[in-house]
Amino acid sequence: MLGTSTGGVGTHVAAAARSFAAAGHRVGVVGPAATQEQFGFDDRPRVMFAPLEIPVGVGPRDAGTVRRLRTLIRTFRADVVHAHGFRASLLTSAALTGMRKRPRFLSSWHNTIMSTGGRERMERLVAARIARTADTVLGASEDLVDLARELGASHTGLAPAAAPSPRFGDDIHAGLLRARLARELGFDRDGLILLAVGRIAPQKDYGVLIDALAELAADHPEVQCLVAGAQDDAERARLDARIEEHARAGRRPSLHFLGQRGDVGALNQLADAFVLTSRWEARALVLQEALLTGKAIVATATGGTPGLVGDAGLLVPAGDPAAFAAALRRVVEDPALREELGHRAAQRALDLPDEAQAAELLLTEYEAARARG
Repeated sequence: MLGTSTGGVGTHVAAAARSFAAAGHRVGVVGPAATQEQFGFDDRPRVMFAPLEIPVGVGPRDAGTVRRLRTLIRTFRADVVHAHGFRASLLTSAALTGMRKRPRFLSSWHNTIMSTGGRERMERLVAARIARTADTVLGASEDLVDLARELGASHTGLAPAAAPSPRFGDDIHAGLLRARLARELGFDRDGLILLAVGRIAPQKDYGVLIDALAELAADHPEVQCLVAGAQDDAERARLDARIEEHARAGRRPSLHFLGQRGDVGALNQLADAFVLTSRWEARALVLQEALLTGKAIVATATGGTPGLVGDAGLLVPAGDPAAFAAALRRVVEDPALREELGHRAAQRALDLPDEAQAAELLLTEYEAARARG
């Protein structure tokens, strides 16, 4: 069971469904039709999909959603219902309430609570209800497991998503792409290239990256930063204004927004280092792709990033442009450090779980929940 997804959660569910089906299990996926169109959950035998539109906010339509979900659970004759995310988990909790011969209920938490004030209190109440009604709460990162325990979950586990498949291009391809981008964007192809990947949205905190690059602009005009990701127009306008503010002060950051890209593997190959300024991440797939290509990493020490990156990168506090600039300066000015961090990244990538390993972990949690029932 999942809500609307265009990225990590949908990818995770699709990979798990493939692995479960390959192991001989029968899999039902429930979620919005648009999510099915993107991920094609039922494109193989033993996997079925049933559409269920999930309203973004709590409202009167939830009653009908819960009734249909309860019917689907019975129709699928589910032994285990695994809901992904707070919204899907809340609806699943309601659907299972009062059911005779209730299947086991597992809830995966892929995001943390980042709201403040009254909204934060409401979200914590929702999360607490899920934590106390689910047989097991699985966190995509260590801090989410801690949050579930804090809110009353009786059984918890760490369940990282499978690492993305390596998307390596050959050196000639990466070199040609580097030359083409340098020509199109107007920079020296021999300069140092940093890469950031992720949607242009407040959670990614690209303002920190802009401020940090502005700090380096005078001493290192050869440094260029490429940003690949779909954009929120309002956030992009805010970032453009921030860039122009630095430009008026004589320190324009060399940052290029590329939009959504389908060649992230090649971009990782051509880059000299990978950067991530997010306010929070679980175990970001974009960081895993950087590890797989052996790139030095500069990132914020939030969520599951420290456990994922370890000593393969320089980690700094979130929301601190000065600290991020200092870490960038070390990576820019010390080629030996970049190389060493890259080697460590490639070593850590060897320990990332593949699809089969991630699915096996989930199956173990399912069996444990059924045994307790």
